Order: sequence, then C-alpha cells, then structure tokens
Amino acid sequence: MFKTIVFAYDGSPECRDALKEGIELARRLNARCHLLAVVPAPPALALAAGPLPDSFMENAQADIDQVLEEGLALLREAGLDAVGSVKTWEEPAEAIGLFASEVGADFVVVGHHRRSAIERWWHGSIGHSLLDRLPCSLFVSMPRAAANHSS
Repeated sequence: MFKTIVFAYDGSPECRDALKEGIELARRLNARCHLLAVVPAPPALALAAGPLPDSFMENAQADIDQVLEEGLALLREAGLDAVGSVKTWEEPAEAIGLFASEVGADFVVVGHHRRSAIERWWHGSIGHSLLDRLPCSLFVSMPRAAANHSS
C-alpha cells in the first residue's frame, strides 16, 4: 500500500526524529524514499533592507546540501533506496504537496515543531497546511522530548 514515502527534512532534531521513525516504517514496507528539503524565500523584512549579499545563496545552498546529505546517509545506512531533492525559494507546505504529487507519494512524513499559540499564528503550521494540499496520507512525528514529558 505505501510504496513511496516523502520525508520533509530540514535537519532539525524534530525532523531527525521523524526520519528515524519513518525509516522503520519504510524498511517494513520496502518503500522507495524521497528526502525533500525546502528553502523558503527570505522574510520580506530581510528583502526590504536591500539586496542580499552575493554569498547568501551560495551559503544557503551549501547548508541545505549538507542537511540533505546527512538525511540521505541515514536512509541509505538503513538499506533504503533514497533520492534527495531541494526546492528553493518556495513556501514549504505548497512545495511538499506538489512534490508528493510529482513523485506519486503514498505517504509524507514530517516532524512536529512545538510552538506557542502566538508563534504558530505568526509562522503558521506546515503540518496543518499540508492537510489540504496532500494527495496522500500524512504522518506527523511528535518530538521525542515531548514523549518523555508525558510519561
């Protein structure tokens, strides 16, 4: 049933936990894995301050390449067939939804970033936004630190 899994990955501890949980599922299902990193456009305030330095994109690309390689290494170490992709200057939920459609994903795995109500209002929720954009199922991994607090 779940043959193609997309992991939305930004290298954060929450996304590392989600990747590890998803790896277990992908191994059991012998699923093909896509690791997607999305680099959103800089905030409007940053752009209003003037042109970005020439090195900005180079540094951002180097950072995201490192994050992607880290995630791909974890997938491949688990013996999974994995492909990495980067979407640059896009709104994350939209990019993840479109990518999931492009690769025929059956399942998308994301990590949950805990935020206050004000932070969630200000920044939004990628997981919540994905509910209306995905052509497939969504797995939201809860941070392991949160699991330890509820014990």
